[in-house]
Amino acid sequence: MAPLLDTKDAKAKAKDVAKATHELGRTIVTLLLKEPFYGHLLGGLVRRVSEDVPTAAVALTSRGPELIVNPLFFIKELNTKERVAVIKHEALHIIFRHLYRKPKKNADLKLFNIAADLVVNQLIAPWPLPETGVTLKTFPDYDLRPDQTVEWYYDKLFKLKKAALKQNNAQSGNDGDGGGSIDSGEAENAPQSMEALKRMIDQTSHGDHSLWAACGGDEGANGEPMSQTLIDALEVDIERHIIRARNRMPVSQWGSIPLDIQTELQSIEQNRKPKVDWRRTLRLFANSGYRTSLVPTNRRMSKRFNTFPGTRVKREKRVAVVIDTSGSIAMDQLELFSAEIHGIWRSGADVHIIECDASVQRTYPYKGKPLDNVQGGGGTSFDPAFEWLKNMRNGRFDACIYLTDGMASAPTIRPRCPVMWVLTDQLSSTEHLKYGRIITLPPT
Repeated sequence: MAPLLDTKDAKAKAKDVAKATHELGRTIVTLLLKEPFYGHLLGGLVRRVSEDVPTAAVALTSRGPELIVNPLFFIKELNTKERVAVIKHEALHIIFRHLYRKPKKNADLKLFNIAADLVVNQLIAPWPLPETGVTLKTFPDYDLRPDQTVEWYYDKLFKLKKAALKQNNAQSGNDGDGGGSIDSGEAENAPQSMEALKRMIDQTSHGDHSLWAACGGDEGANGEPMSQTLIDALEVDIERHIIRARNRMPVSQWGSIPLDIQTELQSIEQNRKPKVDWRRTLRLFANSGYRTSLVPTNRRMSKRFNTFPGTRVKREKRVAVVIDTSGSIAMDQLELFSAEIHGIWRSGADVHIIECDASVQRTYPYKGKPLDNVQGGGGTSFDPAFEWLKNMRNGRFDACIYLTDGMASAPTIRPRCPVMWVLTDQLSSTEHLKYGRIITLPPT
């Protein structure tokens, strides 16, 4: 009879997995309709229904970030709204990049897990958290302020834990303080919060963050060692998932993204490394185009430039960056453009943006903020941007950098400044680009 029972168990498990898989898909669709940013993010992940985790988790694997849910937990312990809250919770861990965020050296990983949950659970509303969810109310008599970083909450919880250890040692007659002194007495005046933290620490599992690179040691979801090189690559992959989730939304919906998340998005975009060393490239490309100006200073007379006291010579470069916004440019190519533009700007250049498809759509100075509401979507022509540069009356540009896939007819107009073509695709032929320097961005 044992084989028969095993067969029944296998069928029951398969049924649970199938139902959980269906419900997980429905839950993501709900988020797509109600909060599309989270829905787009989760919809782009590898998803797995498995008993490998006790509840739900996000994991780092060689395939990228993965969403895992336990079938029994998902379909039998949660109602419909709680399911939305749980997977939104996991999405927020990805957005705040807790999967690879390094805690302090020799950090208490369980405390780090709790601190991370305190960050994300403040953003779960309007969906109800399960009863086991950790919130600021879990520590009612302890000063945990809202909208803080995971590091801030970790430091506060660490003080609370040390106060609890000191209390236990005092009750047991041990004079030790549990590994160090307490910087502040505030934690000792929070008995309810102490007890709550003790219960959470004693739990066999709080959440399932064991598959994070930061908290799971050197192993990924498959138990194999993860090199720092692989973790760095996964970090880039996660950030690409986050940016793509935003870009899949209509621009009119971007304002619906919470301010905390917008800050994270801006941080990701501004810190993405360009593929070109623009400081060196611009120095070699258009070195003769440098202009000089005198700027005020408190220094003495310059012996090198023989300027008057109170002035110094500043060398600067004014660069026109043309963005190909035609219909052939995909969103991931615009992401590449954004990173390169920020790199040009950080190199010290004065950057002016020209958005152009078959005609010039917009022109504006770049001030370091991510590209927003890029205009275009029509055909491609290089001439309108060059015509605009030729007719420019308010000074000249030292260089023109054209970010494009290169798929257009040969330009018939040549601007007065040097031109650099930055291509996102490896074209079979670049003979139609009859002048200027050509750079092809490496694939992502």
